[in-house]
Amino acid sequence: MNKWAKIGIISGVVLVFVLLIYYFGTTEGEETYTTDSWEKTYDPQDKGPYGTYVLKELLDTNGLFGNFLDLNMPLEDGLVDNDGVNDIYFYVGEYSYLPDSISEFLLDFVWEGNTAFLSTHDIPWGLEKRLMEDGEDFYESRQSVDTIQYFKFEHPSLSSRRYETPYIYRNEITEDNWVFMTNERLELYGEDTSMVLGTNSKGRINFMKVKYGYGELYFHSTPYQFTNVHMFKKDGFQYAEHLLAHIPPGRVQWDRYNLEPHYNFDFGDGDGSGGNEPRESILQFILNNPPLLWASILLLVSALLFVIFKGRREQKILPATESKENTSLEYINTLASLYLQQRQHKKLIVLKEKTFINFIADHYYITSKKPDMTYIEKVAVKSQVPKEHIQRIFKQFENLKGGYDVSDNALIELHQMIEQFYKKCR
Repeated sequence: MNKWAKIGIISGVVLVFVLLIYYFGTTEGEETYTTDSWEKTYDPQDKGPYGTYVLKELLDTNGLFGNFLDLNMPLEDGLVDNDGVNDIYFYVGEYSYLPDSISEFLLDFVWEGNTAFLSTHDIPWGLEKRLMEDGEDFYESRQSVDTIQYFKFEHPSLSSRRYETPYIYRNEITEDNWVFMTNERLELYGEDTSMVLGTNSKGRINFMKVKYGYGELYFHSTPYQFTNVHMFKKDGFQYAEHLLAHIPPGRVQWDRYNLEPHYNFDFGDGDGSGGNEPRESILQFILNNPPLLWASILLLVSALLFVIFKGRREQKILPATESKENTSLEYINTLASLYLQQRQHKKLIVLKEKTFINFIADHYYITSKKPDMTYIEKVAVKSQVPKEHIQRIFKQFENLKGGYDVSDNALIELHQMIEQFYKKCR
């Protein structure tokens, strides 16, 4: 593959990557979403049309509530009741998947003097059967199908203002079923137990408060009003601001865990039993988590580039070469043994002298054709062996080379002197 082909491939991959970022990571305008995902998640981390990220930011900045806790675990494990603090259970979702036993836990939490706010199309059965006479429906069975609703608050300072709420899907206004509540069959626990806080323009209730024990329950039947697509509108943002002002200040504990079923449900019998929990495939899980999605895209792009540029070898594998062995010492030992066996003592002395001089040259980089006193002094300084000992070695070499007959004892004495040098030298 030539240079220009590689440049073209890399440019194409970079261009595709930029287009993916532009397509998945940008939005246009304040009220238009460039996305194919219009899933109703109601998740405070979701910046899509039906997420509640803008509401979360409003809670963070309006000053009425402290830093909210993100409950992404079973309510009985995560909901905290702090002494001296108004703890607020906060839930926004199309449905709440609280089972009966956990609904009782939530009611006990409110009874102790805390607050619960639920914006959902249908409250959990465990709450409904405790609050309504004979387990009647808290939400009206008759719904309103319309494209736009107009809502208002009952508080005198807010009652003159109407808030337009068009139902938007895929950037178009379309029809939806609008759900409302009734307070006619509430099982009251004292005077002024319930209070209507908000209605639509026809007087149908969508926001109310119920006193329970030492605490309060706030019910809101149109969670759509808290989605990003509506909160980006002026009426939507102001409506949410005024609604939150009805809730007493405290610390919000936002329940994300029950946006999806974690138990077995059968909505036909209302007892929280039966049915199977829906499961996500691995691909759905990755697509629903942007960090995992981008990690997968990067992994695929990296693998593609590796296959293109490193998939084939650039050169053949070279066979391993055996390292060369230094056999000089072995050769000298063999030769010395041969001279000793043949009693060629003079040749053995010459060989030992050459070996000794070569040792000095290799270790101390001192050479001389004829070892003189200057040479011996240099060797003595570098080897730290007394010069007298070195001088005796070379004198013994001269004596033995000049002698007619060399005895075994003379050879042994020379060998011992050389070995002593090797042991003492540095």
